[in-house]
Amino acid sequence: MSSRRLTRYGSLLIVGGLVCWFFPLFHIRPLDADPRESGDPAATPRQSVSADPAAFAREIWDGPLRMGDAGTNVTKIWDGFEADAARARSQYGRQAGLGGAWYFCIRGQGTVETVEKDRVVLTVRDSLRRVCLQLGVVVDNTVREAIGVNASDFANSQDFNAVSSELNRRVEREVIAPNRALLKKGVGVDFVGCAKIGGKSDLDPLGLIPIQLQTHGTDDANAGLDKHTATEIIP
Repeated sequence: MSSRRLTRYGSLLIVGGLVCWFFPLFHIRPLDADPRESGDPAATPRQSVSADPAAFAREIWDGPLRMGDAGTNVTKIWDGFEADAARARSQYGRQAGLGGAWYFCIRGQGTVETVEKDRVVLTVRDSLRRVCLQLGVVVDNTVREAIGVNASDFANSQDFNAVSSELNRRVEREVIAPNRALLKKGVGVDFVGCAKIGGKSDLDPLGLIPIQLQTHGTDDANAGLDKHTATEIIP
């Protein structure tokens, strides 16, 4: 082998060694090392990954959704959209992804005006607008998005969607079913619900999927939510 060829091979080996030194093909790390200490963002685990979507939904439902006051008063939503729709969305709503729909958690008080098969229309005190409580099968992601469940909390989209399904089942079983027979014309209702609002045409009637309902007689129509059963939404 000529000296020129040896020199060329030697140069290639030196260059290859330098490349591997500065840009290693793999890292060696002890098995018990904390991945957060590696400095590799991809090695840092998610802050919250749910292995059980049903348990995640139950924790939210039995915890944050059962304490305090929930959402924004419905009259603020109406007044906000009337004044500046874009500002109302950003101030009171949550957007599902970049450029996605806007979702809201809303509370208020009303009186049953009409009763239909799968919905009840309420008149709201001090307003000419109405609220429509949806009492049918809940099939979309409105509840999940309105209360602020984040996709980043889950390892995959299947678990994220499973949480939505579990929340919807709880709405049907624990909110809609026990209150359906109580929602009669003239009955007062304290409500907390979730809505998807695209524009002003969605505001009257304002369709809500109820996550909390409390009915009372017409004599008590001005009563508020019992503090022990009120709800708080924590993003």
